[in-house]
Amino acid sequence: MLFLAVFSGFIAENLRENYVEREKAHQYINSMISDLQKDTLQLEQNNRVNRKIMKAIDSLLFYLKEPVSDVSVKKIYVYGSAVGAAILYENENSTITQLKNAGGLRLIKDTASVNRISEYDQYNELIKKQGDAYYGSTLELLTIMEQIMDFSAVQKPSATNVFYLSKDADKLRMFYNKSYIHKQIISGYCGLLVLQKKEAIKNIALLRKNYHIN
Repeated sequence: MLFLAVFSGFIAENLRENYVEREKAHQYINSMISDLQKDTLQLEQNNRVNRKIMKAIDSLLFYLKEPVSDVSVKKIYVYGSAVGAAILYENENSTITQLKNAGGLRLIKDTASVNRISEYDQYNELIKKQGDAYYGSTLELLTIMEQIMDFSAVQKPSATNVFYLSKDADKLRMFYNKSYIHKQIISGYCGLLVLQKKEAIKNIALLRKNYHIN
């Protein structure tokens, strides 16, 4: 009888621990879905704004090749201002950080879900690296702009302002080339954002299906 009582207690304790772990896993999954939903919204907004920046750079490149005039130089100032707007994506990572640091991934028994979460996290790291390249390119362009433009005309706009642009052919060519490369970097960045948004949507659907969450 004593053995049976001890054995029954052991089984009850295991059942209780399993129940607690399942509840924790369910909480993590709900939190992960919430993070993915926030990511989806931010990825969409970030992609949209960066594509507007790319269009502005297209216009900048056009006017840099136009004959120098008051109109073309003013347009260079207008569209050049977009160069300094590095819009970078930062994912919601509170849940995945908890899962990794607290060993929470072991609570999620579904291998497919664990793999998708891990792959999504790794892809976010790739986006961050591309974002670092984007930010570095922005700083390089701003350094060139400091040498060929005078932003005092922008700080205090008036009808009589003269928009200065250096006549140094080498610096202007560098500005054009760097702007062109900058656009390609942003284009690659936007491509990653689009792919990650699709993955976020797929992951939400997978987690909801596997854990019966409406």
